[in-house]
Parts: sequence; C-alpha cells; structure tokens
Amino acid sequence: MNLVLPVTHFKQNSNWDCGVVCLQMIIDYYHYDRSKFKTLLDNYECNHSTWTIDLLHLLHQSNISAILHTITIGCSQSYDNIPYYEKLIDKDRRRVDQLFKDEAANVKLGCLPWSALKEHLVKYRTPCLVLIDANQLQCCTCQSTTWTRFVDKLLPMISSSYQGHYVLLIGFIEDETNEFIRYADPGKTDGFCTTTRENFDQARRAFGTDEDLILCYEKQ
Repeated sequence: MNLVLPVTHFKQNSNWDCGVVCLQMIIDYYHYDRSKFKTLLDNYECNHSTWTIDLLHLLHQSNISAILHTITIGCSQSYDNIPYYEKLIDKDRRRVDQLFKDEAANVKLGCLPWSALKEHLVKYRTPCLVLIDANQLQCCTCQSTTWTRFVDKLLPMISSSYQGHYVLLIGFIEDETNEFIRYADPGKTDGFCTTTRENFDQARRAFGTDEDLILCYEKQ
C-alpha cells in the first residue's frame, strides 16, 4: 500500500521557524485561512524559539484537534548543557512548563512506533508533525550525485551535536522488500523528501527530540 497526502510545501524563512512553517502547511491542508494564523502567530510570544508544546497550543488556537506524544513532560534538565538548548532553555522554561499544564489533557506520555503513525495516516488522512535530529535524517531523493552522497555520510561524523528540526510526515511508499517514508521538509526549497523507515525512526528517536510528535485529527 502507498499513501502520500497532497500537502503544499512552504519553505522556512529563518533558522528557528521550521515548526511554525510546518503548521502553515497543516493550516493550508485543512483549507483554513493562513492570514488568520499569521495574526495569531504575530501575537504569540515565543522568543524566536518554538517547542513542540507551543506548536500543539497554536494548533488548538487554530481549531485543529491534535495530540502531542512525548517521552518528557516539560523542559528536561538533562538539556541544560546541550549547545542546541543552553541559550534558550532558561528563558523558555517557564512558558513551556505552563503550557504543559494548560495542555495536559492533550499530551500523552510515551513513544509511538512506526506502525501507530502509519495507522494514523491511513485512518485520518492528516499529516503528522515530527521533531527529528537533522544531522541524522538523510533524504534518498536529495542524494543525487556521488559527491552529495559522500557529504551526507560525512556530515554526521563532523557535526555530532544535536540539531532539532521539524518536518511533516505525509505518507509512505512500500515495495516487496522496503518501506520508505515521505515527508515535507521546510528547510529545503524543493522540500518533498524520502527516507527509509529505519533512518526516519533513528532521526526521530535521537537524544534531544524527546520523541516528540503531534498527530492531527478532524476539524473542531
């Protein structure tokens, strides 16, 4: 079985708004007015850094039913000395911890296997927002030359630190021996990408992601 949702791709404008742009893709997929979402975002204080709980809250403010699955509630102290987080976590902690309290009914503790994500795609036909380590996610279709394949293999060894990034899971493609994941990447100009299920799981379960993902449901 193959399934790829007809999502329109948008590209992020800065190094912090990948999650927000993923929400714009979701808003567009639901045929909602993106100008209203822009107004909502303009009035949302997030210090130019968004956590997954921010994105869940913004979806609810946009009247989209959604559930956050994570293995960590709040800002983990284990991230205090991680370069990616250390400049943001102190000023974000109060907001993030309060949002986890406010959204408690819509947060599920625990990780989801790929089979659950696949089942959700088939049943609801709605995209899923996934936090991944960009240093570990490798697109098969973007590796167009021998040089780029070499660089993709080399980069994880050069840059071993965590790099959080949001992508939108939009489907899967199967053949007799393999299963490939289709996702929209706001960080790329031609942002429809493909990777193996094994690589996708590796990237979304990397240390730093908290295995965060948001499943969207029907309109409220």
